[in-house]
Amino acid sequence: MHSSKRVRQENAIKRLEKTVIAHTAGPELVNKILEDKNISKTSEEIEKIRKKKLERVQLTIDNTKARLR
Repeated sequence: MHSSKRVRQENAIKRLEKTVIAHTAGPELVNKILEDKNISKTSEEIEKIRKKKLERVQLTIDNTKARLR
């Protein structure tokens, strides 16, 4: 594997882990994203979006880590 690709993947993992922390802290990040897009959702819909984002990010991290080895 090229060293530049490995560095890029490692940086992506770090960035995604920060996203996981932000989404785990609560729905504030999702609320901000929705406000920026001028979209309103109920608290149940926001929680559903947050859980789905966490699931996707964790899957991406797992897949990227698996390809690093």
